[in-house]
Amino acid sequence: MKKWESHCKKCGLCCHEKVIVNNTLIIDLDCYCEHYDIKTKTCKIYATRFIDSVRCKKVTLSKAMFAPYLPPTCGYVEWAKLKHIRFSSIRMLRLIHSKQPPSDDDENSIYQYF
Repeated sequence: MKKWESHCKKCGLCCHEKVIVNNTLIIDLDCYCEHYDIKTKTCKIYATRFIDSVRCKKVTLSKAMFAPYLPPTCGYVEWAKLKHIRFSSIRMLRLIHSKQPPSDDDENSIYQYF
């Protein structure tokens, strides 16, 4: 188990809200789990996260292979790619700040999803 978890880069992107629009994975850097510490980029309840938080989902081998919502920079995804077992579609990655949308934001904007 510890070896599997060692693939995690502790980037915290899995703790943020995300949506897939067309072929783009959009991660909102302003919206994250209540247990996420923005300074350390770690979970405040890491040891009990799967018990205490219904939002937290374990990254399994299957998710590393198939989950479309894991960013390409995820350590588990990178590991799966190295082993040639990443089967999810390649997606563009876009990081946004929903609390600071651009002023020229239109009604078809990606910000409507957050």
